[in-house]
Amino acid sequence: MTSAPASPSARGMSADGIARVESLFEQQLAVGWHPGAQLAVFRDGVLALELTGGLAAPGRRLTRDDPMLLFSATKPIAAACVHLLHERGRLSYDTPVASFWPQFAHGGKRAATVRHVLTHQGGFPQLAHDFDWGRVDDWAYVTAQTASISAAWKPGTAVGYHPITYGWALGEVVRRIDGRLPREFMRDEVFAPLGIADSISLGLSGARVADRVPVYAMSEETRHDPTGSLGATSRIVEVFNTEAMARAQAPAVNAYGTARALARFYAALLPSAPGRPLLRLATIEESTREQVETARDRTQDVPKRYGLGFYVSGLRGDPFDYHEGPGVFGHAGQQSSVGYADPRYGLAVAYITNGLQAPGIVTRRMAEMAAALREACG
Repeated sequence: MTSAPASPSARGMSADGIARVESLFEQQLAVGWHPGAQLAVFRDGVLALELTGGLAAPGRRLTRDDPMLLFSATKPIAAACVHLLHERGRLSYDTPVASFWPQFAHGGKRAATVRHVLTHQGGFPQLAHDFDWGRVDDWAYVTAQTASISAAWKPGTAVGYHPITYGWALGEVVRRIDGRLPREFMRDEVFAPLGIADSISLGLSGARVADRVPVYAMSEETRHDPTGSLGATSRIVEVFNTEAMARAQAPAVNAYGTARALARFYAALLPSAPGRPLLRLATIEESTREQVETARDRTQDVPKRYGLGFYVSGLRGDPFDYHEGPGVFGHAGQQSSVGYADPRYGLAVAYITNGLQAPGIVTRRMAEMAAALREACG
C-alpha cells in the first residue's frame, strides 16, 4: 500500500482513526475482495487521506494516478452538467426531453422530462436486445438506439433504475442545447474548474486507452441471480474491458479517473469546502435532497431514494444506507466502487476498486469503510 501525506489543515481526522482506515484498506485487499483499490478522502475541501494498493493488472502495481473505471459513479457527474445548464437558464428540469430532441418522443416517451430521467422515472431503462456493443463508441448510433426505445411504463408513474440509457439521454440533451459532446462539456465545465481535467475524463482517447485499469469479476452473484449461474458479472466485465467501451462517451457508466479526482468532485459540492463551489448552494440542496422514494425499484429490486442524479441515504433496506442516517449523497458503481459526500462530517470520499463483488460483500466493503471514516473524524 502507498499513501499520500495528509494535509496538516485537515479537520479532525485523528491519527489513530487514519491508522484504522489504513488497516481496513489493507485487510480488504488481503482477503481478495478486489485486486486493487484507490481511496481518497477530503475533509472540508482539503485532501486528508489518499491510499493506493494492490494490482492494476497481473504483474502491474496500481498507482494513485492510474485511471480506473468508475462505472455508475459517473452518473452524478453527468447530472452536474445538466445542473449547470439549469443554472444558466438553458433548461428546466420539468421540460420534456423531446422538446430538445424530437426523435426521443418515440414509443410513449413524449412526456418524459429531464427530471424524470434524473430520478429514473423515464420508463426506458433497457436497451434493445440486439444493441451492438461493438458500436458503443458511435454517438449517433447510441443516441438513436436510446430514442427508439418504447416506454416500459408511462413516464413519471414508476421508478426503475436506468443503468446506461440515463447517460445517453442526458448527454444528448446537453449536446443539443450547448453544441458540445458530453466529454468536452464535462472537461471544460466540470473537471477544468476543479483542476482535475488531467486525472478524470468521460471515456479515453488516443494513447490513454492503453493506460486504463481493467476490471475483474470476483463473483458471479448478483441480486437477480444469487447463485451466479447466469455469469452476468463476467459478461459485464467482457463488455467494459473492450477498447470500444474505453473510447465511448457513455455518461452513465464510463468515466475513467482517480479516486482523488472523484473525491475532489464531491468536495466541491459541500458547503464546508473553501473557494467557489461547482454549483450554487440552492442547486446542490435541490439536487441532493430526496425527490422520489420507492419501496421496490423496478430494475434494482431494492428500496431506493433518488435525488436529481444522486443516491440519497436514509432509506432502510437500500444498499446505499450504510451511512447511519440521512443527509449523505453519492452514487455506487457496478459492484466495485462508490463516491459520496457526507455533509455531517464535511467528508468527500471515493473508494474505487477494480473487482466486481457479490452484493453482500459490496455492501459490507463500503459499510466498513464508511464507518471507519466517520470514526476517524472523532
